[in-house]
Amino acid sequence: MSPIRITELAVFRSRTALVALAVTLTIAMVAGMGLTVRHAAISIADASHTSAQLAQIHGDLVSINRERGFVIRAAKESGDRRWESRYRSLGAQLDKRLHDANSLAISPAVKVATRKASDARQIVAAAEARAFAQIRKGNVSKASNIISDPRYIANAGIYNKAVDDLLKATWEHVEQQRVAAARATRLAMIGAVVVLIVLSIIWYAILLDAQRRGKALAGAQAELLAYRDKLELRVRERTQALKKARDTAESASKAKSEFLAVMSHEIRTPLNGILGMTKALANTDVSEDQSDMLQVVEQSGAALLTILNDVLDLSKIEAGEFKLNNTEFSISEISHASLEMFGNAARAKGLDFKVCSNFNQRSRFMGDAARIRQVLNNLLSNAVKFTQKGSIDVSLSEETDKEGKTYLSVMVCDTGSGIPFIAQKSIFDRFTQVDSSLSREHQGTGLGLAICKELVERMGGEINLKSEPGQGSRFCFFVNVEKLDVSQSGDAPDDASDSAATKKVAKDQKTKRALRILVAEDNPTNRMVIKAILSHARAEVTFVEDGKEAVQTWRAQTFDLVLMDIQMPHMNGVEATQAIRQIEADGDMNKTPIVAVTANAMPHQRDEYLAAGMDDHVAKPIEPQLLFAAMKGALKSKPANDTDDAQAANG
Repeated sequence: MSPIRITELAVFRSRTALVALAVTLTIAMVAGMGLTVRHAAISIADASHTSAQLAQIHGDLVSINRERGFVIRAAKESGDRRWESRYRSLGAQLDKRLHDANSLAISPAVKVATRKASDARQIVAAAEARAFAQIRKGNVSKASNIISDPRYIANAGIYNKAVDDLLKATWEHVEQQRVAAARATRLAMIGAVVVLIVLSIIWYAILLDAQRRGKALAGAQAELLAYRDKLELRVRERTQALKKARDTAESASKAKSEFLAVMSHEIRTPLNGILGMTKALANTDVSEDQSDMLQVVEQSGAALLTILNDVLDLSKIEAGEFKLNNTEFSISEISHASLEMFGNAARAKGLDFKVCSNFNQRSRFMGDAARIRQVLNNLLSNAVKFTQKGSIDVSLSEETDKEGKTYLSVMVCDTGSGIPFIAQKSIFDRFTQVDSSLSREHQGTGLGLAICKELVERMGGEINLKSEPGQGSRFCFFVNVEKLDVSQSGDAPDDASDSAATKKVAKDQKTKRALRILVAEDNPTNRMVIKAILSHARAEVTFVEDGKEAVQTWRAQTFDLVLMDIQMPHMNGVEATQAIRQIEADGDMNKTPIVAVTANAMPHQRDEYLAAGMDDHVAKPIEPQLLFAAMKGALKSKPANDTDDAQAANG
């Protein structure tokens, strides 16, 4: 927590404690003062009321005693017994008033005075009862003697004095209550004054603390604003630095992509000449030693092409240019050529090559056939490379999970040297090889399996390895595909299509002419390679050396297909294609198939060429099978030249 925040919390807590104390004291003072004043007021009111009642009782007692004395004297002088009833009535009234006086103020002194008055009342009442008894008998003189007896007079005086003492004690008790109430009120007022003084001190302290804390908070706020400005400045500087770093990274990435594109083009162009001329030379009459030399050259060129393709695939993945291309295919279309090629290579090394498949030949699927073939080729290549004796078993199967998804599963088992356990954890990492020492037996970049893993995972699958050193390896991968019904397939079943194609080719060979192909290529070596490849096809080939000449030749003659290079002088292949498409659109002409044949193999370049109006793209070095497949696909859109399509495919 920042120092500013800690200071703010300290301010809040200390001020809260002071305010809580002040509020508590205020509530206590108000409540105590109110209760005290209320109690004092009640006490004083009660005392005043009691005083009034006592004054009434005192007057009643004086009046009753006076009348009682008169009744006794009248009874003594007249001897009339009728005064007795009056005497008894006055006595009852006297006792009642004494009892009322006693109940108004119960205190020890009042109780003592009440007891004395009661005792004296009993003595006097006994003497008076005897006197009235004599009066009832007619002995007035005896009654007079009893009343005149000094003892009676003394007891009557004691009784009167006890009544006075009772009243006096009651008055004193009432006065004490009033004094106590007044004292409590004074003490409450003094306490209230003290509390007010304390509260004033506390509130003054709170005010001073608030002023001090306010200054501290103002300083902290100023510091915070300065820190905010400093932080905003640092954020702007950091943002600018990040933007600059991003621009630098983007420039570096762009430069790397451009470098890879240029290097790919510059390497593929001579490599196309090497591989093409090597294959063409191998088809001529050469000695056995020369054939072996040509095979070494071809293998070296193929290895160089594999390295180049791996580096480009890796750069595509890192640059985010990698895209899956879902097309319709059958298992034989993606596996037949690979199994035949690597099967021949395995048998040439004396290895047994077995293939097991549970696919229905009529089944067709939707997925990236080229990438599946690439992974299969890589695993087969490694199996042939690292197996010196024994066998290679390939298993192709169709799997369906609980959710109904279809997967193509491929397993390649070999009896090669196997992979050490410590190397199996990193075998799918980039630039990783089992033996990376200077004396390693097999060459390579270590990118093949890493790229296979990327491709398989992007196709919704997995690739795994099981291997034991000295006992061989088993690579297995599966990818998610969409299984198509035969009725949904755009192509007829293989057996039907093969039969129809065979009949059609036989008919077309008798009735149709050869393909007329225009080749725009500025490099003499590449022209020789294309000429050698197309020599096996029944075609009439016309060569031009730049895009401008290609457009002029295309306008002057009729061609069934154009093979267009990209980087050419005067007018490049893209500009030439756009010019041809514009002429076709203006003249309402049929579209001529155009296939790009170039060393530019990056994905964005291929997309650019297709967007310019080309029908397909073949990367150099030229693989004859890929070239013929692209030509066949492009010619499908031109019904007038169906026979040429078949003949190009046969070539």
